[in-house]
Amino acid sequence: MQAILMLLLTLKVGPEALPSAPVRFVVDGPLAACSVLEVRSQDGNLVGYAQRDGKEFVFIAPALEASQEATYTLTEAKDYPVRVLLSMVDHKIDVRVDGALFTSYNYQPDQPKPYLYPVIIGDGLHLTRAYPMENVETEGEKVRDHVHHTSWWVAYGEVNESNFWMAQGDHGQQKPREILEVVSGPVFGKFRAVNDWNRPDGVREIQEEREYIFYAQESSDRLTDMRVTFSAVDHDIVFHDTKEGGICSLRMNPLIDEEHGNGRMANSEGKATEAECWGKPASWCDYSGNLNGQNVGIAVLDHPANLRHPSRWHIRAYGLYTANPFGLKAFGEQESGDYSLPKGQDLNFNYRVLMHLGNTEEARIGSQYRAYATPPSAAVKVK
Repeated sequence: MQAILMLLLTLKVGPEALPSAPVRFVVDGPLAACSVLEVRSQDGNLVGYAQRDGKEFVFIAPALEASQEATYTLTEAKDYPVRVLLSMVDHKIDVRVDGALFTSYNYQPDQPKPYLYPVIIGDGLHLTRAYPMENVETEGEKVRDHVHHTSWWVAYGEVNESNFWMAQGDHGQQKPREILEVVSGPVFGKFRAVNDWNRPDGVREIQEEREYIFYAQESSDRLTDMRVTFSAVDHDIVFHDTKEGGICSLRMNPLIDEEHGNGRMANSEGKATEAECWGKPASWCDYSGNLNGQNVGIAVLDHPANLRHPSRWHIRAYGLYTANPFGLKAFGEQESGDYSLPKGQDLNFNYRVLMHLGNTEEARIGSQYRAYATPPSAAVKVK
């Protein structure tokens, strides 16, 4: 009889407790070739699964106490549920978690840029604005502004001499080039897409690759890790200092923005309202409000390795919400935020986006940031 291959995974937490969040680790030996591993507690109960992502495995660790050390056994998973399912049809990738639609990546070739819409959590709660994708009666005519604010997107206003922020007039276009990968699984689903940011005359200014990893969690919250990589393939690039841009950009549902609804913005520095948060550096921002009797919100966490962390935020009372690492003078600083990317080089950005139930305090956004910035250490050894 063939022996069951088994490894031990040990997680160690620092001086502060952490909420449930993704943890990555490397496995050596025969189990490294597995697609999915079972993760069991020391008494043999199934805790969850670890799914392979390249050379690493990803496990949604449970909430852990300060200084806690937790050990689990790892074995090959012969059978497992596909909790995060991605499906492609007609230039769209639908993302379903436990059977419910969370969001869709829309990359029709005739539109100015790809975007994620709708964004749904809980019992059909839409967290981002429907316009211009749809005209929803509850939003009213008063919020049918800024046609270039497409739910959840990536854009920047001044890349060399091209404007990739606007959707009207003389603007560039993010032209989809290729979908590199689409993955479904028990722990996460993900896709990678390449877009050419073309000038108005159709010539490529810069190439961009984006990756979204959508996690399965036990709560109704939806956690996404996104990575954006800019590549100066053809020539030198300058990202000019402007407020008009965001590597992670959102437009809130008007019912939960500050101006039209009951929304409240907050950041890692203890600030609130547009007057205190707009253009200010912060490790994270959160925008929350009450939608159909339920507190909900969107938190964007800026990774510590990102350029000019902590990011500045182009966050407005009317619902715009972006992380902008290049805007300095545009936000009142003395120095210019212009950033040069020489030909042949790349520039990476990573963000964690949490669509959550509860307000900022109830969702423990500060703790969520700690789990992102300083996750538990993970060590794997033979049992």
